[in-house]
Amino acid sequence: MKKKILFIITHLELGGAQKQLLSLINNLDKDKYSLYLCAGHSGYLKKEFANSFLLKVNFITELVRRISPFNDLIAFIKLYFFIRKNRFDIVHTHSPKASILGRWAAHFAGVKNIVYTVHGWPFHRFLNPLSRCLYVFLEKVSALITKKIIVVSSSGLREGINKKVSSSDKFVIIHYGLDIEWAERIFVKRKSGLPFEDLIINISCLKPQKGLIFFLDAIEMILKERMDMRFSILGDGPLKENINQEIEKRKLTGRLSLDGWVDDISGLLSRASILVITSLWEGLPLAVIEAVASGVPVVATDTGGVLDILEDGNNGIIVKRKDTEGIAAAILAIMGNYSGWHEKVITAREKLDLICWSDQRMAGLTEKVYQDILAL
Repeated sequence: MKKKILFIITHLELGGAQKQLLSLINNLDKDKYSLYLCAGHSGYLKKEFANSFLLKVNFITELVRRISPFNDLIAFIKLYFFIRKNRFDIVHTHSPKASILGRWAAHFAGVKNIVYTVHGWPFHRFLNPLSRCLYVFLEKVSALITKKIIVVSSSGLREGINKKVSSSDKFVIIHYGLDIEWAERIFVKRKSGLPFEDLIINISCLKPQKGLIFFLDAIEMILKERMDMRFSILGDGPLKENINQEIEKRKLTGRLSLDGWVDDISGLLSRASILVITSLWEGLPLAVIEAVASGVPVVATDTGGVLDILEDGNNGIIVKRKDTEGIAAAILAIMGNYSGWHEKVITAREKLDLICWSDQRMAGLTEKVYQDILAL
């Protein structure tokens, strides 16, 4: 008899967490599992999840990202009754809000096997101390009813253990995975040689976490020295209007384009000179993995997780968070000796064990978590 698994996530934007969840759904053995999803009603990927024949979808309008006591209570109640009605064997939660509400709804509905994937801990250092303590407390309490906590980077594991969210045996690292044949096709194009377009791309959801204001600051610095570069931000989100206003105010129109979400970024990764990630906190950005696997140099802030795949001075440059001058200097350094950097990045990519970063391996390790907790 098939085991019933429910995934819960807050928002279906085109982010790393959502793309990984979709990849997991596509790679799980459908002869073993019946798959369900509860999610908020909005997001770029809503239609793709809704149209998937691989799972049954239940949209919950009140499941929203922002803290809203009334909506949160209604979402919790709806989750509870949905879980109680369907009697799931496993509930697997993603994203902070959905993971707190979803785990407790599952617990009170009688589910024994609860899994939580941490795409990035909510108790980052940019919170005020009171909020940070509250989030640590919520994670610790919720860990008591969780069978396994999946982290997506070594840094995420260290943070969880250092904050004593749970004992180390409850954690397991499963890196994000990608379609390695897709990445290989891009890499072959880039390996064939220069030139690439003088295009610097940033792939980010437009929200405060991504530190995009520092990317804009860096662009202004760069354009004082070089006027031959173009910049693109790929993504959408709550800060879209603010960023558009900043682009106009800084007179960056024509140099920087805000291009929204792009379904297939293979063309951009084939042409781009550098991927830049300016996040203030992260788990491990999927865009960094995609760029490294494709042979694209990366400039990224030191959010911890990037160290699992990015080697400073080898396939990219790691800079301090909020370091506008460092971001600009790193981009200029790579562009100033692009042929040398291209050679280093290609060599580093050829040494990378791409199988370790495959979506099939990610799904296989996740399925092992399921089998292990079902056997307990």
